[in-house]
Amino acid sequence: MKTNLPGNIYISWILRILLIIIILVFALFSLDVFEDGKGIWEIIADLFMHNLPSLVMIIILFIAWRNELMGGVLLLLGVIGFGIFLFFKIDNFMYGTVIMLGIPFLIGIMFVINHYLLGKKQTN
Repeated sequence: MKTNLPGNIYISWILRILLIIIILVFALFSLDVFEDGKGIWEIIADLFMHNLPSLVMIIILFIAWRNELMGGVLLLLGVIGFGIFLFFKIDNFMYGTVIMLGIPFLIGIMFVINHYLLGKKQTN
């Protein structure tokens, strides 16, 4: 009996772990909101705004856990959309931002590759 495998299970787990690490790194960047003189509501609002990309990536991770293709495409679209937003929002677009967005972009590409290329294996 031939069945379609969803992809290489080891690569799937590596990609999930990498995305979790990237989410934690993005969340770590939000700790710069704690400054003297800020009120609690201002800190909460700033934490929410700074963690919005992490929250979106957590939702995408849950989707990718069940459907790698959908999760990979959503991650790619999210990174492209966030990159366009940053490009027009920030006056001096730094190369560190490109690198920071490039890693989730590569993870999204790998989710799609794992679904299409590595998911084509057949077993008897």
